[in-house]
Amino acid sequence: MIMLIEVFKKIEKSKWLPWVGTAPFFIIPIVVIFRGEVARGVGFLAFFASMWVGIILGGKLGLIISTHLLKTSEDVGKRLGAAFGAFGFLFLPVLVGSFANANLGAEIAMHSTGAHFLWACIGAVIFFFLL
Repeated sequence: MIMLIEVFKKIEKSKWLPWVGTAPFFIIPIVVIFRGEVARGVGFLAFFASMWVGIILGGKLGLIISTHLLKTSEDVGKRLGAAFGAFGFLFLPVLVGSFANANLGAEIAMHSTGAHFLWACIGAVIFFFLL
């Protein structure tokens, strides 16, 4: 058991593990691009990149709202930042995917925008209360 804990500590400190985990998000669009479908590959790349952008922008927006508009405590500000980050992660890819489907022919299968918005709101509320 102690050896397993040490292995997980070494994995946590590893510098190559995040690259291995994110490699499919970069390899799939590149393969699509090299098959001659450049617009479709760019659409997929934008879709995957929008997940990280949603987390970053949502978190920053939540912190700005909590400090400048609501003037809440630091704890509530962190929770609000996490909630907005979760919302951005769940909803921004839908908007980018819809754009990519309409303009780049990416053919990303999605449900309706309203359903995604509802689940993004529910996910944000869950993150707010769990953190």
